[in-house]
Amino acid sequence: MVSSINTIMYNLDILNDRNNKVNHGLSTNEALEYGSDDSVRYDYILGVKNDINTYTSINESINYNSAFNTSSDTALSEIKTVTESILSELIKANTDTTSDEGRVVISGQIEDYKQSLLSLSNTNVDNQYLFSGVNTNVSPFLEDEITGVISYQSDNSSKMINVEENRYVSQGVNGIDVFYYTNNNVEDTNNFTFSSNEIILDEDGNEWSLIDSDNDGINDGVFLKGDITSTSMSITDNGDGTFNAVNTSGTSLVVKHSIFDDLNKVISALKLEDEDGNSISADDSSLILSSILENIDIAYDSQNISHSIVGTKTNTIDTYQNIVQTKLTNLTILENEYASADLTALAVEAQALENTYTALYSTINRVNSLSLINYLK
Repeated sequence: MVSSINTIMYNLDILNDRNNKVNHGLSTNEALEYGSDDSVRYDYILGVKNDINTYTSINESINYNSAFNTSSDTALSEIKTVTESILSELIKANTDTTSDEGRVVISGQIEDYKQSLLSLSNTNVDNQYLFSGVNTNVSPFLEDEITGVISYQSDNSSKMINVEENRYVSQGVNGIDVFYYTNNNVEDTNNFTFSSNEIILDEDGNEWSLIDSDNDGINDGVFLKGDITSTSMSITDNGDGTFNAVNTSGTSLVVKHSIFDDLNKVISALKLEDEDGNSISADDSSLILSSILENIDIAYDSQNISHSIVGTKTNTIDTYQNIVQTKLTNLTILENEYASADLTALAVEAQALENTYTALYSTINRVNSLSLINYLK
């Protein structure tokens, strides 16, 4: 009799444990209460949840940066429009029918366009500058209050965005891409001339910079990435803001010229002045205008290329986002399949447990009603 009671109580404990799990599943819609309930399934569920968290974070990052793509596209459209207006004004200025007074008026218009380009070059969205590469907290262009020279403050890098697990792609374009154009291609060992405000890039996109390594006011050479411990290219100062050098980098170089420098030069020429404020002839002014008109046209081509690159990069990011969203949908389905309780099965099991409880308690009642006298009978 004692043995029977122990067996009954053992079975009751099993029923209670199973009943708790069934009630947990019905109330929470979770397949497992503890990992130990099914360790293999639990590990799989954890893996799916981790993937969901990863791709949710990636999707949120892409969504957050969508304004960056849209703003880059809009800014480049406006930059191209301003440059088109500059070209139109320069064509008008470089005709025999335009008087000296008319050219002065045009110079004022070009100055306004230059300031518009400067403002657009420093466009930011969500506290991120569009044309600073990875240095999105750095204002890319700065105008010297005394000389009026506009210089690029960042580097030749690209902003990166996470589009897949352990995968990043570049986003947008930097200030060199948009506001500089190739002025000279220099093969290895060739001589070349460049100005202090031009940017020198090698085949890998690394920048070579003029450096005054001992702060004596004299530039000592052109150094890779501005690293004064690296081997530099020696230079000769021409005394007019330009330098001669020999390409000893071991790779070909490109010299990039700023559209802002061209605009400063053309504004002066329209006033019949050189960049130092000295008077020049109308013929010299026309030569300058013709030369810079060609350069601005090249700069405009670079802007079109940059705009196209932004569009291509944005399409790539959009494609990845579609993939990420599809993965999230599939992972959510998997999570529901493996982590969610089968409510129908649990309801059936709950009913079965109820029937089992009824039968077991009936047995317990019968056992409790037994006595030694009844037993002896």
